[in-house]
Amino acid sequence: MTHLDDALVLNAGSDYDPDDLNLVRRQLPHRHITLDGDTITIWPRPREHQ
Repeated sequence: MTHLDDALVLNAGSDYDPDDLNLVRRQLPHRHITLDGDTITIWPRPREHQ
């Protein structure tokens, strides 16, 4: 697990599958979460303009 700016990046030794992605999405339903092979990225919430 690492941080890339305000995103949280989960890396695995092999590819994640859609079930893994859905598990993370259920835990964080209000976040944008993407899957790219062995990486799941939890993107930061958009910042409100002041």
